[in-house]
Amino acid sequence: MAQNTMVRWVVHDGTFGVSDLNELVKATEAYTMAGIADRITCATLVLEAENDQFFKGQPQRLLDELTCQKELISFREDEGAGEHCHGGALSLFHQRTFDWLDTALVG
Repeated sequence: MAQNTMVRWVVHDGTFGVSDLNELVKATEAYTMAGIADRITCATLVLEAENDQFFKGQPQRLLDELTCQKELISFREDEGAGEHCHGGALSLFHQRTFDWLDTALVG
């Protein structure tokens, strides 16, 4: 944490009220869709950022576990949207998300 401001922010300013990285990892272990994703019955949009530093690979794992109507939208670095939460291309994120909603909510 002394060398990495992002790690320091996640530990100290996150919502878990922990004091170090080990406590953070332990606090987040319970947050998983493993074993319950197949209970989702509504259409589900899963978003993936190519360079996501927090959740690399997790969108595809979730998509594989879903049994409902589902779609994965990947955001790439060359679009400016490859980082966590697609912060470099929020307009692109909004456009793709609202386009999906327009399709999913029809019928």
